[in-house]
Amino acid sequence: MNNGIPLINILTCGLPCTVTRPLYLEYNSRRKELDRIWAKGNNRYQILQGHVTTVEALLAISFFRRHVMGFMQGATSFYKLVNQQSLERECSISIGNSILDKKQQNYLLASVIRFNQIQEKYQLSPAFFEYSETIQFLGNSPMSASIS
Repeated sequence: MNNGIPLINILTCGLPCTVTRPLYLEYNSRRKELDRIWAKGNNRYQILQGHVTTVEALLAISFFRRHVMGFMQGATSFYKLVNQQSLERECSISIGNSILDKKQQNYLLASVIRFNQIQEKYQLSPAFFEYSETIQFLGNSPMSASIS
């Protein structure tokens, strides 16, 4: 289906390097840390090593949510708030060289809604995305429920 292209690359295709660079740096760092965790014998997450592709996909999704979807959700909320308080019927917000108008806001909102639907479909709770250490990511993973 994706010809072996990592999900992180698919999710970030077409995004500016100012977004993708920090995302890739953090993703690659966490991915290396996963290997270090799995290299230590006798830990409860060793079994997940047999599902590397799935773990990498979940890691990619978590970074995509943090680095992309979170900002999109914030932009749609901000636009909605500004528009509600605007005396005019509709307004646009200038962000750098871009204009966030009603049409753009609808695109962003549709993306946020679709991402939330995917989260629900695959039972990725908000807690899954809240981690500061890689070991926490493994513990939050829906796959870790089967090894507890």
